[in-house]
Amino acid sequence: MSEELDALILQTAVHLFGEKGYAATSMEQIAAVAQVGKQTIYRRHASKEILFKTVITELGQSLLGAAAPPEDMVSADPLLALRQTMRMLIDLVLQPDTIALSRTFIAEGWRFPDLVEHAGAHVFEPLEKLTFKLLGEVEKAGLLNRTCGCEETSRMLSALLLSWPHQQRLFGRMVLATPQERDQYLEQTWNAVMSGILVSPQASTAETSR
Repeated sequence: MSEELDALILQTAVHLFGEKGYAATSMEQIAAVAQVGKQTIYRRHASKEILFKTVITELGQSLLGAAAPPEDMVSADPLLALRQTMRMLIDLVLQPDTIALSRTFIAEGWRFPDLVEHAGAHVFEPLEKLTFKLLGEVEKAGLLNRTCGCEETSRMLSALLLSWPHQQRLFGRMVLATPQERDQYLEQTWNAVMSGILVSPQASTAETSR
């Protein structure tokens, strides 16, 4: 029951923070919507700021847990692991809760820089590190063009594949609404990027024969 109550409080907080914003959401409102006592929340989260940071931490952990591929896949086919991770991340950045919280950060981040820093440390940086790690495995497999810096390329890949659909949803445009549309978007964007960062089959064969 305690775990269910914890989940209820966090789910309610996510909904209200995303709907009303950080400043306009109170612990009293969260308690009322969750139908629990305010002290029940305060026993678990000493302040609204701590509760919000917990929401962000949980979001980051859930995104990372859902996106990270199995290690055996990374070892066997790092390029496939990277592709499947990016496909999963497209779904995750378009989730309603993710969009709602992003709007909260855009609207109020300048007023609460500590919360933005927390989001960077617990959401953005772990996902950036995951992409960087997977692209590093692609490089170790000899598939990445030597002219491409791994760190810069991982940022470019994330920006091209994830930023556009996320931005469009922030503006209220219902892009990539179906799995088929997302698959097609990934296919086109992936092929465009990979044609520039991967070694050509001819170059790979020549390198192997040396």
